[in-house]
Amino acid sequence: MNLFSFQNVNKIYPPYFKALININLEIKEGDFIILTGSTGAGKTTLLKLLYREEKPTSGEIFYKNISYSELKTRQFNQLRQKWGIIFQDYKLFPDLSVYENIKISLILSGKKFKNMKIFIYEYLERFLLAHKAQKKIKELSGGEQQKVGVIRALIRDPEVLIADEPTGNLDPDSIKEILQILKEFHNKGKTIILATHDPIIINQKLGKLIRLKQGELINNVELFE
Repeated sequence: MNLFSFQNVNKIYPPYFKALININLEIKEGDFIILTGSTGAGKTTLLKLLYREEKPTSGEIFYKNISYSELKTRQFNQLRQKWGIIFQDYKLFPDLSVYENIKISLILSGKKFKNMKIFIYEYLERFLLAHKAQKKIKELSGGEQQKVGVIRALIRDPEVLIADEPTGNLDPDSIKEILQILKEFHNKGKTIILATHDPIIINQKLGKLIRLKQGELINNVELFE
């Protein structure tokens, strides 16, 4: 079943910058999509259309055969509660602690946890951040903030994970850990759409590699583990 479908989607920013040109793309449930291309190719724009931070100039996007244009904001936000999003610029609350940022994500997911505090600390421990749990986000390094952004998205066990350059500021060991977690997540039947130009991730051959060049989709290549 198609989870997402792009049909003749274009995105033009004023005065006339073509960020995406006639995108036709199908993403199935359980896919692991690696979206790649050079800086400015349109990767982030495509993801923003996917989680509706931006709207297409023309064309249509569907989620489970439901047109985005038919979904009211409230309805779409209910869908997004079931998704995890790793933003390129993190979108964390700088004056709140690491623990508080992650707790907010769990509360918004609507899921119930027997012991939320222990659950959060277990994730922080895996990323070697337990000792920073009560530190404010603004006191962390860029790499540490990125890890918090990853934890915040994954810990809610979303149906869909949308990740924009999730390893950009991380050391090789942290990248390896995140890749392992993503593999575990995907093995549970979850869908991942990940934008990256990191050759470490691309060379893992995790699923379907989709290339963008100057806003155009240039090929879909199946890569197998």
